[in-house]
Amino acid sequence: MLYVSSTLMWAYPVEAAILIARQYGFAGMEVWAEHVWFHQSHPREIQQAARRVGMKLTLHAASWDLNLCSLNSGIRKQSVEEIKRSLALAGEIGAKSVTIHPGRVTLTHKNREWHEAVLVEGLNELAQEAMRQGRVLSIEHIEPMPKELIVTPQDLNRLRAALDYPTAATFDIAHVPLTCSLPQFFRELEGVDKIHVSDATATKLHVPLGTGEIDLETIWPLLLAADKPLVVEGFDDARNLSQLKQNLLYLQQGNCVSFG
Repeated sequence: MLYVSSTLMWAYPVEAAILIARQYGFAGMEVWAEHVWFHQSHPREIQQAARRVGMKLTLHAASWDLNLCSLNSGIRKQSVEEIKRSLALAGEIGAKSVTIHPGRVTLTHKNREWHEAVLVEGLNELAQEAMRQGRVLSIEHIEPMPKELIVTPQDLNRLRAALDYPTAATFDIAHVPLTCSLPQFFRELEGVDKIHVSDATATKLHVPLGTGEIDLETIWPLLLAADKPLVVEGFDDARNLSQLKQNLLYLQQGNCVSFG
């Protein structure tokens, strides 16, 4: 089932983006918490718009400027609070699954053990809160940047296994290095409940489908067989929605499932 990230319609309030996405044939939307707050959209209006056109919703928690295992305790605590705020927002708009980004090291990987312990502590607090609210906390693996902690299937599998409360995993095909096997990465990642799809080049992530270097033809059959929400990702702050339309061009050329 095809969903679209609200950030591909950043110029519009989320309640308007839902209507636009439905007009283009998407069955669901992953609402970014920052998008809601930036436009000061009312959660009730978002939920009403989704119900009116039959759009299913997931939520991407706040992630920009945050670090769940920062060396700075103030940043660390506020990061937990912003994700708790995101969980509350998910409840208000009727989104069950909430994707979050894991933390990263502040200085170097020499301090990895300390950061991992703090990350588990913060995630346990969040996973417990998600369970209390009836939400699913879905942790996303990140592209292999120097300070990132959770970049491989094994990283995320171990992290989730270390938690005291249930979580899921978000698979992002653009976060997998171009030199790695996408099918193998996907098969090794446990507990996937949603999939982020976009293209990538060696220097830029989340470009429109069909405009990068990812071997999409190889991975599509596996993604479709998984029968999970496929969220088309990207960021576009232009009102003409040029990047959204580029993605649609690829999808409508018979390279993906029907939208409805």
